[in-house]
Amino acid sequence: MEKRKYLVCTAMISVFLLWAGHTAPAGELKRDPNAAKQLEIIRKNLTGLTEMKVKDAKKYYEEALKNLNTLIDKYAKTDEALQARFYIGAVYYEINNFKDAITSFDTVLQQGEIDRNFKARTLYFKAKSLIALGDITAAKETVSELRQIEPRAADSFGHEMSGMVRVGMEAPLFNVVDFRGTPVDLSKYKGNITILNFWATWADTCLQEFPKFKQLYSKFKNKGVQFIGISLDDDIEDLRGFAKQETVEWPQIFDGKRWKGMLPSLYNIQMIPTIIVLDRENKVRYIGSEAESVTQIVTALLSESKDLPLFR
Repeated sequence: MEKRKYLVCTAMISVFLLWAGHTAPAGELKRDPNAAKQLEIIRKNLTGLTEMKVKDAKKYYEEALKNLNTLIDKYAKTDEALQARFYIGAVYYEINNFKDAITSFDTVLQQGEIDRNFKARTLYFKAKSLIALGDITAAKETVSELRQIEPRAADSFGHEMSGMVRVGMEAPLFNVVDFRGTPVDLSKYKGNITILNFWATWADTCLQEFPKFKQLYSKFKNKGVQFIGISLDDDIEDLRGFAKQETVEWPQIFDGKRWKGMLPSLYNIQMIPTIIVLDRENKVRYIGSEAESVTQIVTALLSESKDLPLFR
């Protein structure tokens, strides 16, 4: 996993780890030299992990989380404990646990009087996490708050958010062939509900979630729902072997370019798995990764009359 399993940016992560290593104390928090030494060791170790594949670094990230939580418990109400909370968010961000990352960043922001640069960093990575989750509305609110502190950092989000596929917009069309050579033309599925699944056999989270996605297919395949997989695999043989082993019946699109592939780029995919649900008019109705939410959305869409407008 050269690119982070689900978000790309080794260079940026290295920068934020160095950036976060120089934080002025919060207004009402004391500093502890022993905590500072421990935190610096953890920070240096995390910086070194950015050169590793996420799969190889996983146990080290888990160890870092454990050490950071221990530091928070031992040195509660210190500036170092607050910084450790930021690092916990950073680790969650790196391993694509964006919900917990946002929770950690919010804990930092709720502290009140904190250094402006530290607050800017926290807002920046909270916005990145929100974008990764597809929550553009909340991301824009966070970027607006960031703009009051660091306008240049806020400006960096302009292109990133403008290119996002959003709920309610018409899905970008494509006409390709799957790995078996079968044509897949999205425009021809208009009138059906379509589920796009961006995934890869090299991503642990995708493999963990695959049984749930397969259950979705079994539940809806004969009810006017079209499933399309978009593989970010490097080697087509990995995809073929997995598809054969798991009896994958729905189309799988492959071009061997990972994140730079045509469809991940077209849909601005920044994490996997990402599931996108399109209604009968090819309008985006869901972006996320939770099978339970997909079930609810698809069930609701199936109950709608084909003659009813998208927005009532």
